[in-house]
Amino acid sequence: MQQFLKSVAYWTLPPGVQDSLKGMYRLSSAGNHNSSTTAEVDLIARNNAQFRDIHKGERCFILATGPSINQQDLSVLKNELCIAVSHFFLHQDIKVINPKYHVLAPYHPPFNFETIKTVFEGFIKNYSDEMIYFFGHSPYEYSVFNFLKQSSFYRLKNTHFINYIDGKVLDEDNYTDDEVWDISRAPFKIRTVIYSAIQLALYMGCREIYLIGCDHDYLNDTSRVTNHHFYKEEDGVSDAQHLSSFTTERWFEEYYLRWKHYRLMREYARLKNCKIINATHGGMLDVFPRVELTKIFT
Repeated sequence: MQQFLKSVAYWTLPPGVQDSLKGMYRLSSAGNHNSSTTAEVDLIARNNAQFRDIHKGERCFILATGPSINQQDLSVLKNELCIAVSHFFLHQDIKVINPKYHVLAPYHPPFNFETIKTVFEGFIKNYSDEMIYFFGHSPYEYSVFNFLKQSSFYRLKNTHFINYIDGKVLDEDNYTDDEVWDISRAPFKIRTVIYSAIQLALYMGCREIYLIGCDHDYLNDTSRVTNHHFYKEEDGVSDAQHLSSFTTERWFEEYYLRWKHYRLMREYARLKNCKIINATHGGMLDVFPRVELTKIFT
C-alpha cells in the first residue's frame, strides 16, 4: 500500500500533497480500509485542478464505441484533440487518431479484475507513455484503484482518478452549480462513461464538443445483449451478462434519466459558451444538434 501511494504521488501530486498523503497513510493504515481508500482517492483527485481550462477555446472529439463508427472514416481526426472512452483503443485507426486522453467509468458488478487486466493490456499495446488516463472511481471491490494497488505492472505513467464517491445526481436544481462539474472534487454521478468525458471536456474549457459513436440505440432491440460496439465481442470485454439483467422497465428508466441528464449538460454547456454536437452516424441520441463528421472538415 505505502509503495503504491508513493507511486501515485510520483505521477500526480506536488511535494506538499505527497507529504500529506504519506501522513494520512500512517494514520489510517490500521483503520477502516474503505474510509482510507475514500480519503486517498479524494486527495489524488484534487490534482485534477491542473486541467482546468487547459484547452480553453479548443474543440474536442469524444470517441465512444457504438457500431456506427464502422460507417465513418475517423482518420480525419488525426491531429485533433480527442478523448477516447472504454474500448476505443481497439479501433483500427487508433495509431492514426492518437487520442490525448482516455476515460474509463467506474467498474461495477459483474466486472472483476480480469476485466480490468484485459483493458489495461489493451492500453499498453495500443498507447504510448504520453497517453493521459482518467479513471472514474466509486466504491467497488474490483475498482481500478484497487486493481492498481495489487498489480504494479499495470500502473501507467499519467494516471488520474475522478472521485464519484460523494457525487450528487444531476438535476434541475443543481446543474448550473459549477461545483457539481468540478472533477477535482466530487462531480455529479454518471450513468455512462460519456458523462465523464463531457465533464472532462467542459472542465478543460473546450468550446465545441463533438460526440462520435454515441449510438444509444439499445431500445431498438432490448433483447439483444451483444454486438453493441464497433469491435467484435470477443475482442473486448463482453457486457452481455450485465445487459441481460435489464428489464424493459429498467431500460425505459435508464433512457429517461440519460436523456434528462444530457439535456441538462447541453444547457450547462450553453451557459459556458460551449456547444455539444452529435457527430454520430445515426443512433437515437437526439438531445444535441447533429452534424455529419465529414462536414466538420470541409
